Amino acid sequence: MKKEITICFRTSEDLRNALEAVARGDRRSLSSVIELILTDHVKKNRDSPEGDQRERRRYPRRHVAIPAYVTVHGSAHGAVIVDLSLGGMRVSVPSECVSGIYEGPEKSHFETSFALPSGGTVKVVCKPERIAPSNGNVDVGACFVEADFVNYQRIQQYLM
Repeated sequence: MKKEITICFRTSEDLRNALEAVARGDRRSLSSVIELILTDHVKKNRDSPEGDQRERRRYPRRHVAIPAYVTVHGSAHGAVIVDLSLGGMRVSVPSECVSGIYEGPEKSHFETSFALPSGGTVKVVCKPERIAPSNGNVDVGACFVEADFVNYQRIQQYLM
């Protein structure tokens, strides 16, 4: 294989000595050892399911379409849960209820109640984390703040 590109970089003397020792041990040139290390690193990151879209969530989410009610300051609004996990949910709400969910610099809490397709009604208090417009509604990404053990158990059984 013909190599047409040259890359130069600075490194510490300790790293250079360590790489030279590896090259001697493998009976390779220093540039060959560096190329193998870099190629391996690039391949692992490219082929990894994480790649650039590494999941930052603590719990895996499940894409769903569950009708729900979102109660903000005593007023209930129809909504749809778009994805669900043990730590929170993304819920699509009418745009008129967003001002109550996400007021000023402080995020308020809201209550969501819904019936799981597997059976059982769930009621949880959520704290909004992210908000984005979506098809005339607004998607609110929220984490669970308050839910009793039975509600968490129902969600967990549904997600498994």
